[in-house]
Formats: sequence, structure tokens, C-alpha cells
Amino acid sequence: MTPGGLLDTGLLAVVLALLCVVTLALLARERRETRRLRTQQVPLTSPHSDPGRQRRAAIVVNPSKFTGLDENALRRRQAYVAAVFRSHGWDDPLWLETTPTEPGQRQAREAVDRGVEVVVAAGGDGTVRAVGEGLAGTSTPMALLPAGTANLLARNLDVPHTDLAAALDLVFSAQDQRVDVGWLEVDRSGRDAEPERHLFLVMAGLGFDAAMMAGVEDRLKARLGYGAYVVSGARALWGPQAKVQIAVDGGAPAVSRTRAVIVGNCGKLTRQLVLMPDAEIDDGFLDAVVLSPRGGIGWGEVAWAIATRDRRGQRRVQHLRGRRFEVRCGEPQEVELDGDPIGPARRITLSVEPGVLLVRCPPLHP
Repeated sequence: MTPGGLLDTGLLAVVLALLCVVTLALLARERRETRRLRTQQVPLTSPHSDPGRQRRAAIVVNPSKFTGLDENALRRRQAYVAAVFRSHGWDDPLWLETTPTEPGQRQAREAVDRGVEVVVAAGGDGTVRAVGEGLAGTSTPMALLPAGTANLLARNLDVPHTDLAAALDLVFSAQDQRVDVGWLEVDRSGRDAEPERHLFLVMAGLGFDAAMMAGVEDRLKARLGYGAYVVSGARALWGPQAKVQIAVDGGAPAVSRTRAVIVGNCGKLTRQLVLMPDAEIDDGFLDAVVLSPRGGIGWGEVAWAIATRDRRGQRRVQHLRGRRFEVRCGEPQEVELDGDPIGPARRITLSVEPGVLLVRCPPLHP
């Protein structure tokens, strides 16, 4: 290896080490906040209470997030949640389990048809996204009981993602906020007559981030939690740059050689790690970041720009904003949707639909 190659390798190792340290520090801080929240008493009154009739919620649950090695874990969780609803004067919730072929859209629509007051998504980001898709355009709000590894929407909406009692309290104490949703069209071949269409709530994109998500093993997630993404990211760093064309709001496409194009409805990865500082989930726009590092020094520049929440952009990190993005690739690139890999594609189109989803959560702009 040349001296320059050794230098890049050494710098990259330092960057990765720093990212690992930052990630672990942020997770430790969130655990301390969780312990603080657990000391707060859950109120037994609700701004949504109606003495005229007994209310009911539906809980769309991904059972795979609760069973694990303990087959009774979900049953105990259901009993606890039902007791909390009864303590607030609500009826026992309607439980609707997801399956690999029906991840939540149908269950959410069934809940609306049965006249529930709120639909609670109990699972990871995939379950949240599916329930959101089923509720978009309706007057029924979605609440969150996070049970995944990343819990990206919960982090962006300041919903407690490691404390069930605190998250459940928001079902009764929080107001409904109107938010935007994003739509992703996936053209696998670049010439598909009917591209796949998916809703996303947080981020979608292609390149490095999607390859990182695709490389996360379930076994590693069970052992390391959020740290599994750090390990997978280290593996994906060495991929080549891809030639892409990016068009914003129907304008002329700009050609770029990049490692990742990420388009966000909101921009937070953790409480302190923000990929798109100007992204707001209710502003009617999508924000994008184009990452173009080369070698260890380039990744160092990317890490510094993200850590300092640089809004100006620079040669390795470009920020874009619009209502519609079209990204074309010379070669198929891995695509991700709210942290879930969905396979490679040559073209993706991302657009925003403003204010069509109600979410019960803390104020968006306190």
C-alpha cells in the first residue's frame, strides 16, 4: 500500500472511532433522560376524555418486536397497556397484529372503519410507516409506542422511545399535530412503466446509507442495538462513488459523483445528530443532502459537517430543498425507506404531500 493509502486508512479509522464514541455518548445521554422520565408520574386525566362515552383506541402491533426469547412478553405488554387505558376511562384497546405480508396499512384502515379515536403504531419504523400510510388523508390520528432499533420518527417528534409509560402517556396528554408525508417512487430498471410507490415519514434515498441499512444483520441488531448501524456503516464506507443526475422541482438535472443522496421529510438521526438541520416535518418541503466523500479525509469532512450542523454546504456535503426530487443512476444503487432497505434501483422520484397525516405527539415547534 502507498503512503497516501496508509494515511487515508489511518484517518478513516480515526473518523470511525470518533463516530462510534459520539454515538455511544448520545445513547448514554438518552438513557439518562429515560431514567429521568421514569420518575415522572403518569397523569390520570386526559385532554381527549369525553364523559359522554367510553373511548377506544386500536393498537397495530408488530409481534416480532415483542416476543424474542420470551413468548409471553407481548401478552404482558398487552395487559399493562390495557390497564393504563382503563385507568384513563377508555375501553380496552383493539389489538391488530401485523404480518410479513400485511405490515400495517390494512390494519390501520380496519381500525378507522371500526371508529376508534386513535391508532397506535407499536413497532419499529416499518410498522410506523405502514400505519401512517393507512391513516394518511383521514381524520384519525396516529400515536407511537416505539419498539424498534432506530425509531427515527419517534426521535424526530420527541416521543420517548425507550420508556413505554412515557410514550403511552402522550396518547392521553398530547395534542394532534398535522404533518407532511413523503412519497417514493422506485423504478428498478430505469424504464418501468409502473414504478413502485411507497410512503415515507422520515428519510429515503440511495447509496451509502441504503447499503449500510442493508448490511445490518438482525442478530447484530439484537446484540448491539443502534450500534449495529455503526458496524454496518464501517463495512459500507469503501464503496465506489456513483454517477447520478439530480433534478429538483422539474429543473435541469445536475450531474454529480456521490456516495449517497438522502431526501428527508425531517432530518434527525439521534437527539444530537442531525443530518438535515433545516428540515421540518410540517413545512411542505423536502430537504436533501448529497454526500460526496473521497477517502478518509473526505469522510472526515462529512462527519465534521454533520456534527456541526453545517447549513451552508461544501464540496463534500451539498444541501438541496424542494417539493420533488428525481434521481437517476448509471448503475443500480441500494435504496432505503425510513431505515429499511428495499433493494436496488436506477431511478427514484421523491415528492411531498403536505399536512395529510395527524400524529399525536409533543408540539412540533415548542
